[in-house]
Amino acid sequence: MNKILFIAMMATLALADIGRVTVVKGDASVERDVKILKAHNEMGLLKQDIVETAQGRLQMYFNDKTVISLGRESRFVIKEYLYEENSEQVAATFKLEKGFVKTITGAIGKIMPDLFVLETSTTKMTPHGTIWSAEVNDESEIYKVLEGRVTLVYNDGLDRKVELLAGETALLKKAKDGSVKSFKKSKITNSDMRSRYENSLEQNLAIVNEEKDRNLIRDTIPSNTGETVNDPIDEGDVIEEEVHDNRDGEKTPKG
Repeated sequence: MNKILFIAMMATLALADIGRVTVVKGDASVERDVKILKAHNEMGLLKQDIVETAQGRLQMYFNDKTVISLGRESRFVIKEYLYEENSEQVAATFKLEKGFVKTITGAIGKIMPDLFVLETSTTKMTPHGTIWSAEVNDESEIYKVLEGRVTLVYNDGLDRKVELLAGETALLKKAKDGSVKSFKKSKITNSDMRSRYENSLEQNLAIVNEEKDRNLIRDTIPSNTGETVNDPIDEGDVIEEEVHDNRDGEKTPKG
């Protein structure tokens, strides 16, 4: 009898929501058990879900208070997620197959940072109490850290690691076989932050405010600029993320 109850409990936990979609702008979907579901506000999320945006944008809020925003034409896989309050049995593994992701790590990234991993085709990223972003395409990957730090480990089996600190960005270029061709770090300037983050949902410091009845996005300029703006999203807001132009290394707004 106890064995039956245990199996039933584990089955219930496996189907329990691990988070929810908080904001959807435009077309976005969730692939679940070979079914394609249209994403909508307050939609529950499960392990193994694949979240994909076409020309839409989407934000997710997980049970440990991690906030993840996706830009246009992104494909994001929830490979593993385990969290229970006041428990050290936690884990989160996500994969960004393409597109743009902006992340504010929650409790897992603070309790067990090594167990919070975002994978790409070339690296595994482990944040340490951070606000950071990654942008992935067939030719390059771009990482930015606004707060805290992020450790990158290459997937080439050579145990190579790179650490990015707050205010740093890095451009990884890929060879034709998908291996790392080059990796270059640089500083994010204040003017660069303002032009690239201030007018963009995905690249602002987006935080879900649960103390209010509706989901709000708090857009905060990094503290060294001395400016803060609190502004709820409405349907008239314009949301843009940036794409990388590999020809000249410059960023241009998409859309």
